Parts: sequence; structure tokens; C-alpha cells
Amino acid sequence: MTTDDSALPLPDRLRDLFVSWDAAGRQPQRAMRWNRSTWQATLPDHHDLLAELPDQIDRDVVAERGRRAGESEAEAVQAFVSAMVWGYGPIGYGAFRTARVLRENPDAPGVLLEAALRVRRDGGAEALAWLKANRLRYLGVAFATKYLFFCSGNEAPALVLDRLVQRWLWRHAACSVSLNWQVGHYRRYLVLLTGWADELGITPGQAEWLIFADSASQELGSPWASPLATADSSDDTACAETAVLEALDEALAAYVALGPDVEPSDVEDFELGVRQLRRIVLARGFTHRGPSN
Repeated sequence: MTTDDSALPLPDRLRDLFVSWDAAGRQPQRAMRWNRSTWQATLPDHHDLLAELPDQIDRDVVAERGRRAGESEAEAVQAFVSAMVWGYGPIGYGAFRTARVLRENPDAPGVLLEAALRVRRDGGAEALAWLKANRLRYLGVAFATKYLFFCSGNEAPALVLDRLVQRWLWRHAACSVSLNWQVGHYRRYLVLLTGWADELGITPGQAEWLIFADSASQELGSPWASPLATADSSDDTACAETAVLEALDEALAAYVALGPDVEPSDVEDFELGVRQLRRIVLARGFTHRGPSN
């Protein structure tokens, strides 16, 4: 990402997405399904929190947890778990990865609390810079920024930056951003989307969601696809492939839920196998239908 990227013009694609979304009544991002039993079995210390979350979790539910993240270490951890439930959605290995972050980092509660305080006070880029210097093992930029997003206030926003947003920015704005803890990239990304959002008259978070959902719509079977995306419901092959992808996620969730006797290394191997199978299914869909335009 160059120093001039923060002044890139509003992409036509984002303008078109906004027009369609506005015409449809500006519906919020739909709630995300998740597997409560898997999360409760994997994070037993958070059984009560997970019992309180709705069957389908949306941004508003997690934002309420995020607003309390700066009150104590316990609230920060609950906000983090809630953000991870939302971020992973139906993906079967989300609970395992979240538990691994908390298990492998004894200082995680304090780090998460401080990050929540800093993002509200100083903004997303400064909070990410602090997290970079106080890294939590197994927590990458994509999910770190999800947590920061829900902890941030309107005065000093943070935005989610993951591979779907990264891909969209390159494809539709010729803008390259790194997911490798490049704080300068993240800072300019925030400036860029804030400027685009101002031009459209929406919040930066809404602009990020339009981008994310549009990018997700290009992936076969993505549970995060935009409801405005058009799909051919008569495509039996696509429906079958989606069913296979969901079955793979459910298989991983079932394996993780076997109990505490399952070795973490075995879960990682199982996860790797599922990811490889997902790639095979996705590659098959790409070959049969070609890339989306």
C-alpha cells in the first residue's frame, strides 16, 4: 500500500453496492448461525456466556459486549469470545482456535482489556500497533481487528480487515493491504474507507460490510455472502457443493466436541485435512463454473 492510497477515488463497484443496498431499504448484515454445543464443550469456562448468546448472532449483540470490554479483564474476555463466535460463525474450528488463543496466552485477559481501552481512546491503528508489540500467540490481524471493531467507539473507529476485504480492495481499487501486522497499511485502510463512507453518507463500518459481503459472495457456499447477491437456485451442483462444505464444517465441530481427551495436535491435523478437502470442493466449483466477474 503506497502513501497515496488513502486518496484513492470511490470505486464504482462500492457506489453500485451502496445504491442497491439503499434501494433495498439498507438492511443490516444478517445474523450468523453457530454451533453452541461445540463452543460450550470447547470453552467450558464460558458456558454461561455462550448460553446467553442467541442462536443466530449479529453485530448488534457483539457490539453490546464490546462496549463493556474496557470495564474489566473478565468483560474483555467475554467480548473477545463473543466476537470470535460472530467472526467464525458456522466454521467448525472456530471454538478450538479461540480456546487456543486463551489457553496459550496466560496474559490474554490483560492484553484484551488494554487493547479495548486503547482502541476507544486512540483509535484502531494505535490499538493494532500496541497489539503488535504485545502479540497474543495464534491471534492474527483478521480476528484481532474483529475484536477491535466491536470495542471501538464512534469517535475513534476500528474496522475489520481480513482476506475478503483485502481481496476486494485489490480487485476493485487496485489497493494492496497486508495482513501481516503492517500498522501503516491498516492506518491508511481506515483513512481510505472513512473517506469513501463520508462520500456515500454512511458509516465506515457499513462501507466495510458492503465490501466484505460482496467479496464473500464470490466464494461458493460462503455463509457471509450478501443477501443482495444474485444466485441461481436451480443450480443443483452448487447446492450440492454447499452441502458438502457444511458437512465438512460439521464434521470438524463434532470431532472437537469429542471432549478433553482429544489432543490439540490431533485437532490441528483434522482441521488441516478439512481445509484441504474444502479447497478441493472449491476448486471443483471454480473449474465447473469459472471465476465470478
